[in-house]
Amino acid sequence: PYAVMILLSLFFGNIVMYILNIKNGIRKNVSGYTILLSLMMSIFCGIYMAYITSGFRYYGLSSIGGLIGMYLAVLVMSIISHSKKDMKIMFQNCTLVLPLMYALSKTGCFLAGCCYGIKYSGIFSVYYTGHGNIPEYNVFPVQLAESIIFFLIFVIGMFLYRYKSKNIIQTEFIVSALSKLLLDFLRESHNGQLISLNQILCIILMIIAIFLKQIIKKLVFSNERI
Repeated sequence: PYAVMILLSLFFGNIVMYILNIKNGIRKNVSGYTILLSLMMSIFCGIYMAYITSGFRYYGLSSIGGLIGMYLAVLVMSIISHSKKDMKIMFQNCTLVLPLMYALSKTGCFLAGCCYGIKYSGIFSVYYTGHGNIPEYNVFPVQLAESIIFFLIFVIGMFLYRYKSKNIIQTEFIVSALSKLLLDFLRESHNGQLISLNQILCIILMIIAIFLKQIIKKLVFSNERI
């Protein structure tokens, strides 16, 4: 189930991003190549970010690495297209679909039993059966909580997009990073740590998001306005 949900997250996320790009005037060839590049970059960066954050001990699939890969793909295609307008639109649409992709991928984690929550025996607690790296006690379903919260973030982001709200990119990015930071406290892997590496990365991402508009302006030519 894990691999299936990861593939579904990549499929639906990129399809929605493609539709949004086309709807907003991005050329079909640019939108298509963006999907191909984002698939490769998100997987590559996701795998190697997991390898780096594990202390170079094992490979996995890091959501933050996947996010970096998606944005790198958008940045590369924006530079190739030589359009500041395209850059703003594609960054916005990438940001809109990332919570959907994360929600679907965490459903896979919930079904597989990885990234499980803290020990918990209250309402909605989960007990995993089977073999492998799974707990032998009831845990909090943090992966399911992440799926629900990030799907809501996606829905709210699309609502803001529908009504042309300002600062969609910064708002959704900051809310997503903050949500992930707080939910990380409910993971078993966080026990014994004041702050995890994932949380440090989330803080860095929030700081970047605050200055995102200024960063994008510096990446584009001075004779056009974003």
